[in-house]
Amino acid sequence: MNLFNNSTNLEDIVLTESGQVFNPIDIDTFLIVGYIICCLIGIPLNLSIAVTIIRFRRFHRKPRNIFLLGIIFSYLSFFIPAIVKLIYSGIDPDDSLCQVYVSVVGVPQGLLSVNMLLALTDRYVAINYPLLHREKMTVRFASIVIIFSSILTIFFLKFVYIVGLVPLRCEVRLVHTKIILLILSILFVMCTALNLIVYRQTRTLLCESRMICPSLDEDRCQIVSVNGHQVEWIELATIENVSSNAAVPSTPVNENNSATVTRPTSMHVNRRKFSQMEIEATCTLITGVTSLVVTALPPTIFVSTFLACRLMSQSDCSHLNWLAPYMIELGLINIVFSPLIFLTRNKELRAAITRQMFKC
Repeated sequence: MNLFNNSTNLEDIVLTESGQVFNPIDIDTFLIVGYIICCLIGIPLNLSIAVTIIRFRRFHRKPRNIFLLGIIFSYLSFFIPAIVKLIYSGIDPDDSLCQVYVSVVGVPQGLLSVNMLLALTDRYVAINYPLLHREKMTVRFASIVIIFSSILTIFFLKFVYIVGLVPLRCEVRLVHTKIILLILSILFVMCTALNLIVYRQTRTLLCESRMICPSLDEDRCQIVSVNGHQVEWIELATIENVSSNAAVPSTPVNENNSATVTRPTSMHVNRRKFSQMEIEATCTLITGVTSLVVTALPPTIFVSTFLACRLMSQSDCSHLNWLAPYMIELGLINIVFSPLIFLTRNKELRAAITRQMFKC
């Protein structure tokens, strides 16, 4: 009976080509240098954005910035496995550090996918149900949803260790790997689909905003000079503000019953703003999808390939083990560049961080 249990356990554990238990925290010099560079750049950058949102009231009073804060904290969680690996490789190769790594691996990818899904859902509700969104979506509600969703995600990702189905050791369990693969795949598909839906609805709103203009004749198009640049404007509508003391429109106008018609007011919209809004919507889609693809897709493809190899070839496929650290930690590169994209597109946040840096 013990021999059967031992053989079953060995089949569930990833081994090296020599038959030893694969150490998931063992990395080479190239990865060590990459981790150090990413940590030195990414941690201060993400922390500066998080501190700015928390510190200034005009930022943390907006629910959409709370969802952005959840994404930033997800970015910061990617540095926890990297720091654990650096300590293990350069300072103290203790087995407990390896257990810490096993307990957190896969969590950053899951947290990022969940927080991106929540942020996209917030945008979806804001576009389709603006009044309901303004009434119900508060900072407190957004914070509760983020915290609850994050805890639930961690529970499902580490279910086998939390309930004690398998012991927490310095090894890679296939059952644990399959659970992470299943959850990340579902989140990846949901985020991609919702991202496309939000993008299409944004384009629809842009098309509807163009239809407000009744005509594009010369009488409604004007070219004015703004800061030395010529800008073409479209007259969308003419509003006449009529105030009358008469109860019946057909009553003759006299001294006691007078009607006052003010000067017509024209509403104008810059034609170039439409194209700028299109570009902004496109950048939002590209940024979200690229972040998701770079962070979640490579590990998902690698793990799927590894499991398929074991299933089809009936071998341990240990020749693929060397790719695991590169695929899993590939998201660190994106975690460094994504905050820069947020700062580039958010002028107000960029200005606040710049002022903080000069004060220091």
